[in-house]
Amino acid sequence: MSGLFVDSIKDASNTKTLATLSSSLVTLHSDVVFPTGMIRKVESTQTSAYSATTNSYVDIFTDVQLTTTGANKILVIGNINGIVVFDANAGIQFNLTDGSSSIQTLTTKYGLGSNSADDPNGSFSFQHLTGVLSASTQYTFNVEFKNSVNSSSVRVSGDSNSIRTLTLMEIQQ
Repeated sequence: MSGLFVDSIKDASNTKTLATLSSSLVTLHSDVVFPTGMIRKVESTQTSAYSATTNSYVDIFTDVQLTTTGANKILVIGNINGIVVFDANAGIQFNLTDGSSSIQTLTTKYGLGSNSADDPNGSFSFQHLTGVLSASTQYTFNVEFKNSVNSSSVRVSGDSNSIRTLTLMEIQQ
């Protein structure tokens, strides 16, 4: 058996150290640049917990947090399954939040006219790309929902087939 054992990696001219190795830890030099568009970090959550509301906002997930590694963007991807609207005159508003305040309205009248109580299989998906964010800063995201038309009950179902996911991806700039 053969192997290569090093404690540092240098550029072709042998003048710049690109990485150092200590035990099982590799540390990249601060001059190492990742290509634009590369995914640097991913945080995600999923749940199938029952959640219902009328005309007051309720969070769909527990807050998802990501600390940026540089001045990059975050791609937020959400998939919400098992949506139920009990009144054909009701409609659901989904908002992307920073954990406490709405930062983007995703839709205002999802399911309007559907009266889907007997068929709780509605799904809603979205993607949201932030602008360039500050480096080494923690950002929080969640999704809230409510009935935006009247005070009838709306819900995201709690059966195990109705999984909802929220994923954050830091994208290199």
